[in-house]
Amino acid sequence: MRPPRSATQLAPDSGDLLLVAAGDSAALTRLVTRWSQPVYAFFERTREPSAATEAALATFERLVTSSPRYAPDVPFPSFLWGIAVKIVEDGKTGDVLEIPAPKLAESAAARTALVRSAIAALPSAERAAFLLTRVARLPATAAAEALGVPETEVRRRLVRALESLRTSLVPLLESPAAPAPQGEPEDGPTKAAS
Repeated sequence: MRPPRSATQLAPDSGDLLLVAAGDSAALTRLVTRWSQPVYAFFERTREPSAATEAALATFERLVTSSPRYAPDVPFPSFLWGIAVKIVEDGKTGDVLEIPAPKLAESAAARTALVRSAIAALPSAERAAFLLTRVARLPATAAAEALGVPETEVRRRLVRALESLRTSLVPLLESPAAPAPQGEPEDGPTKAAS
């Protein structure tokens, strides 16, 4: 017979972080396995892949060094995203790239670079609110907890971020459609003969 579950049982991530604080490397491996992709994706929206990898690694390094200060009553995602946000806020604000419309039309890499640069150009507080709510997909309440601000402030920052992005991404929205792949007519492969 199994003993009844305790009402104070910790979520796996919280329990693993407490084990990390005690020096358990297997617990760290479990956390990294579960969270490496979301953390990488968070940074990849504003940085090239190698820089996103470095930022993700820095997040996990800070997670380990701050693990002794972790209070189990704080949800693990808020703690982790709070660390990631500090790295975002420590980063420099960049400039939106100026990419010619023909290049945007023909190159997915150019479109990706424009979007990345537009997000990276946001002021750090707005960039953090955007990344938490749109990339990490946290509800505004959880983003507010990670940022340490009221939920209304997260919503204000997000509105400002979206307005800035709409302005910055006008070249992408106004660029002509990408050319049809070689060998297919512009109207598609099922164009009827007249």
